[in-house]
Amino acid sequence: MMWDWAPWWHWLWMAGIWIIGIALIVWAVTALFPNQPRRDPQQILDERFARGEIDADEYRQRCDELHTHTRPPTRTRA
Repeated sequence: MMWDWAPWWHWLWMAGIWIIGIALIVWAVTALFPNQPRRDPQQILDERFARGEIDADEYRQRCDELHTHTRPPTRTRA
């Protein structure tokens, strides 16, 4: 018997199965772990202040620092 020979369409069939399998894995991973939206730095700072992780002086200092270094959003081409 010839175990190392297969018709050409067997190779196409196997390639198709691999492509479908990889696509299903990618789909499953993206469905289970969706992208988390990026949080606004000001929102993070507000939450830390509300939880008591930083005091009022540090909050004001970081707010000032944040607003002096914040750049306006860039426009993307459509």
